[in-house]
Amino acid sequence: MKIDPLMNLEELAEHMGTESLEEAAHLRDLLLQQERERTEEFSGQEWAELLIKAGEKV
Repeated sequence: MKIDPLMNLEELAEHMGTESLEEAAHLRDLLLQQERERTEEFSGQEWAELLIKAGEKV
């Protein structure tokens, strides 16, 4: 999934395995701070850490 400020939050939430658009919005903010273009560029460990951080903000 392409990382950009206009990411579809419903699609991102689905990619995260949640229905929370608020969590998806937090994850989008975290992703935008990274220097990557696609979500597939993150390792499983990195992705898990981002999901935890996004969930903590809710």
